[in-house]
Amino acid sequence: MKIHLRTVSFIFLTVMLAMSAVLITSAIKVPLQFQHFEKNSFQFQKVAQSAVTLQEASDFLTDESRLFAITGEWSHLEHYFFEVNENKRREKALEEIKNAGTLERSTAFLEMALKESKALEEFEYKAMKLVVVAKGYDKNSSYNVPAAIENVELSAEEKAMDFKTKMATAWLILFSDKYFSMKKTISSYRANAVEEIFKHNSAVNEYNAKNLRASFYNTIAGIILIVVVSLAFFLIIIVFVVNSLYTFIKSIKNGQKLKAARTKELELLRETYNDMFDMAMEKENLLRQRAEHDELTGLINRRAFKVILKSLKESKESVAYIMLDIDKFKEINDEHGHSVGDQTLKAVAQIISSTFRSTDYAARIGGDEFAVVLSKCDEDEEKTKLLIASKMTTLFRKLDEKSQKEIPLTTLSCGIAISKSGWNEELIEKADAALYEIKRSGRNGFKFAR
Repeated sequence: MKIHLRTVSFIFLTVMLAMSAVLITSAIKVPLQFQHFEKNSFQFQKVAQSAVTLQEASDFLTDESRLFAITGEWSHLEHYFFEVNENKRREKALEEIKNAGTLERSTAFLEMALKESKALEEFEYKAMKLVVVAKGYDKNSSYNVPAAIENVELSAEEKAMDFKTKMATAWLILFSDKYFSMKKTISSYRANAVEEIFKHNSAVNEYNAKNLRASFYNTIAGIILIVVVSLAFFLIIIVFVVNSLYTFIKSIKNGQKLKAARTKELELLRETYNDMFDMAMEKENLLRQRAEHDELTGLINRRAFKVILKSLKESKESVAYIMLDIDKFKEINDEHGHSVGDQTLKAVAQIISSTFRSTDYAARIGGDEFAVVLSKCDEDEEKTKLLIASKMTTLFRKLDEKSQKEIPLTTLSCGIAISKSGWNEELIEKADAALYEIKRSGRNGFKFAR
């Protein structure tokens, strides 16, 4: 049998109201203590959010500097320095925490996090300097190169690098072990600061809880006449609530779903938690499947790719599907041998992987067949097409460069299909039809499905 706690509480409250004259003194203290508790919780919630903001600002700078190093697009450099010089979220977040007071240890951790984030700027400035020089922004008066970038000195060897090497060097700086180590240090400092914040919050809450318990004990004398009702109420809480909560806690510690509760309210809590549990497990399984990569090329294999496509179907976000096929790959194998064929496959895979975003999914779905799904595409289909066309042009240029040096002459035929409402199987058919048209018209190109 399941009961409604609301109904039981209402009955108990009716009895308590009859004794309100006796309990008025304690009743006044309780809401005041709750107000103090609420005020304290709100204050520390703001402080904890400030700590998160500092981390987010540091990650934003990392993302913009990396995007600038990868794409060379000037807007990413502008976003970076607008954050540094105008937004200043890191500094503002630290100032908010300092103003809160009584949080010296957490403030110290966040000051160290900010200092480490500032130290990262040296790496980012160096990488962006290489990109600025490689792209010729410093020679074009239309671009106002920030002084921080202008002041970065490049070595003679770095100045002598060609465009591709400068861009690659910038990329390596921002994805180096040292850079990742410093980012991890920032996260560690931020985590320590948040831990200190919540320790302090817990201590204050415990003090408030003690005051509330004291107020409760002071009311005992006034509730003697309703002891029977009170005992009945507490027995109901123990039998129908506390026991269920202990069962919940045990299940949570064991990583299991919650079992059925004996009250309507806790049953709703159980259903909500179990839904969240199922979602978490589903995400964990998805991440595990994403780890399954093709042994030769390092790209996602066909099985993991299908799982990703299913998740995109459920998300209903705008996506694009690209099917890529190596032209006359059998002739490469026959003429040069399978080892050269394998080398060609790996080269094509590397080019595909380096051309698209980290949020896109590139996979090898067959012998010489590849596919890429672009997630979170622009709702404007024409903008998406322009972006994909630019990336395809870059991909073909990279492949042409490799074909002249490391692998036999290699070309690709590509079909592209776009959906505004998540993944669907029709995209494969459309992309395949567009690919067939490219093959029929002479290969070595790409085409958008009608």
